[in-house]
Amino acid sequence: MLKDFNIIAVKKIIIAIVAIVALCGVAQAQRHIEFRWHGVYLVGDVAYGANLNRAVEEGAVVGDTLSAVMPTFTVGYQFRKEAGVGLGFSYVADPTGAYTQLPLFVELRSHYMRSQLTPYTVLQVGYTMPLGMSSTPNPIGNKIEEGGLYVGIEVGGRYALSRTTAVALHASYRLLQSNKVLRTDIHGTSLLAPPVVLNVVGGGVSFYFSN
Repeated sequence: MLKDFNIIAVKKIIIAIVAIVALCGVAQAQRHIEFRWHGVYLVGDVAYGANLNRAVEEGAVVGDTLSAVMPTFTVGYQFRKEAGVGLGFSYVADPTGAYTQLPLFVELRSHYMRSQLTPYTVLQVGYTMPLGMSSTPNPIGNKIEEGGLYVGIEVGGRYALSRTTAVALHASYRLLQSNKVLRTDIHGTSLLAPPVVLNVVGGGVSFYFSN
């Protein structure tokens, strides 16, 4: 009798443990949030970057430097978890005015895990437009006369706040090419310089929205 009672008690304990584990699994599944990966997406991004290269002329830096806030907006369509295609623009706000410009691009955006936190990469290719601004000669002033190739590479991690909103942190590299740059010295003499390529590295935060 006691043996049968112990067996029944053990069975009840096992059933209770299985039930608790199952309930924990259901609760965990309910807590799991995955950003909706299929459909239209919007991304707003604020990044800060500075260029690595410095153009040197007769032993002095001539002004091909950039340290700027670069807000970006993208709209696209995610047709697979690993691949979404979008269109976007960025505003490169150079405090000196010399290299303030507007890159326009197409992008390939990829996420690699179906989880609340996922790594991702972005490749952007397009054309960067000058905005007609120029810096004051000190000793050389610059103004973009003609834009050129734009390439952006981004690597980061995205965290889903809900099915339709997420936040991400990233590191980025941007190539900004200016095919024609007008240089003006302190005497008012202007001339067209060779193409200028800025290699800008930085980082920032992105906000995702889905339909």
